[in-house]
Amino acid sequence: MMIFDYLGDSLGIEYFYRHPRSYKRRAVFSIYEPSPTVRGVNRPIPKNYQKHEGDVCEINEKLRPLTTIERSYIQTFPNTFKFKGNKSDLEQMIGNAVPVKLAEYVAGCILEYIEDCSKNKIYSLPGIQLKLCEDAILNQNTVCN
Repeated sequence: MMIFDYLGDSLGIEYFYRHPRSYKRRAVFSIYEPSPTVRGVNRPIPKNYQKHEGDVCEINEKLRPLTTIERSYIQTFPNTFKFKGNKSDLEQMIGNAVPVKLAEYVAGCILEYIEDCSKNKIYSLPGIQLKLCEDAILNQNTVCN
């Protein structure tokens, strides 16, 4: 999924700067590509930054890093989420976060698994057969006999 697919034109930019771990890596990305990893640091463009051959546009006055809140949107935090802490704390929180929608999906799968346990539902995967039952959860076994 591209950043544009998720956020549309809401960022008001087409390209953004993400500070690289090393200047051997590119730092300029497009909203029409998947997001690079959201890290726990968010720095401005250094005045002496030299364009990397992989950068998708020239360095110009419109190019900027994403704001803390924009970075939270990429991590799928809802725009109603209230962050608390100083800027450094927020950057670390967002950079270390599991994307909210991913956590929601995994939690839904776990809930479905637990609900299916009470129905003694059998799942077959290539080379694996799992019989889910309430006893497995109560006894903390992973597979019922």
